[in-house]
Amino acid sequence: MVVQSDLPDTILAALATYGTHPALQRPVRHVVTIERGAGRRRPGSGAFRVRTHSAQVQVTPDGPDAAWVHGTMQDVHLRVGGGRSVITVHADTPGADEALMVAFTEVLRAQGLLPLHAAVFEQGGRVTALLGPSGTGKSTALLDALLAGARPITEDYGLFEPATGLLHGLDGGLRCLPDTLARVRAAVPDLPEPATVRGKALVTWAMLGAEQRWQAPLTHVQVLRRDGQAAGVRPLPPAQRVMNLWAATGVPLLPLNRNWTNGVISTLARELTWAERTVPTHDVTRLPGRERAAR
Repeated sequence: MVVQSDLPDTILAALATYGTHPALQRPVRHVVTIERGAGRRRPGSGAFRVRTHSAQVQVTPDGPDAAWVHGTMQDVHLRVGGGRSVITVHADTPGADEALMVAFTEVLRAQGLLPLHAAVFEQGGRVTALLGPSGTGKSTALLDALLAGARPITEDYGLFEPATGLLHGLDGGLRCLPDTLARVRAAVPDLPEPATVRGKALVTWAMLGAEQRWQAPLTHVQVLRRDGQAAGVRPLPPAQRVMNLWAATGVPLLPLNRNWTNGVISTLARELTWAERTVPTHDVTRLPGRERAAR
C-alpha cells in the first residue's frame, strides 16, 4: 500500500500510528491518495454514529463504495476502489482529527486487514489477545505478563490479517496512567523518565527490557471483565465471543467491509481458544502462564 498526500503533518498526525509498519509494506497493490477539499459538510439524513476507542464520529453513506465521516474538526470523504482509494479532507483548521483515522481504517479493511483494539503478547508458544472495554485492566494485565517473561506484540492496537493468521502490532510501548506507571517504577527501579503522549506516559518496550515481536500468529483470546467477584477464568460462549470481537474492531462503514468483517469474526470465534477472565474491582491479577484457557 502506498499513501500519497501533500497535506501538512498536523492533519496527517492521526495516521502516525501506522508509520512504516511492515504489514503495509508490500508490493504495491493499492494507492491511497489523501487530498484537501473545500468547506465542511453537514451529516446527511442517513447519518449514523460510530464510536472509536477514543472518540465518536458520524458517518453518512454515499453509495456502496463511499461515505462521509464527520469529526470534530474535519469532514472526510472516502471512496474505496480496487486499485486506488481517495480520501478528501474538508477542514477549517490544520489539526488532526479522528475522522481521518476512521476513513483510513476502512481502507485497511478493504485490503484484508482487520483492526483490533487489544493488548497482545506471546508467552509459552501462545499468542494471546486481551479484549475488554476501557478500564478493565488490559494494559496492567499486559504489564504483568511482560514482567513474567512474555514478549509484547502490541499494547492497544493491532491489525489481524486473515490470509496469514498474523496479528501485526502497532504500538512501540506501554501507555500508562499514573497507577500503572507506579507499578512499572516499582518493578523497574531504574526506569528512565518516559515521554508523555496524549496524556499518558509512554514506557517503551526497551525501557522494560522486553523484546517486541512485531507480528505473530494469533492463537488465544482472553476477555477481561471487572466486577466484585473473585478472580477466575471460565469458558466464553460463542455469542459473547462475536460480541466482543465486534466491540474490538469497530463498525465498518461500507457494506462490502461489513460482510467481510462478519466472516472474519465468525471464523475467529470458532477457531481461536477463548476464555473470560474476571478481574476483581480492587485489583488486576497476574496472568498465570500455566493456566489453560477453555475453548
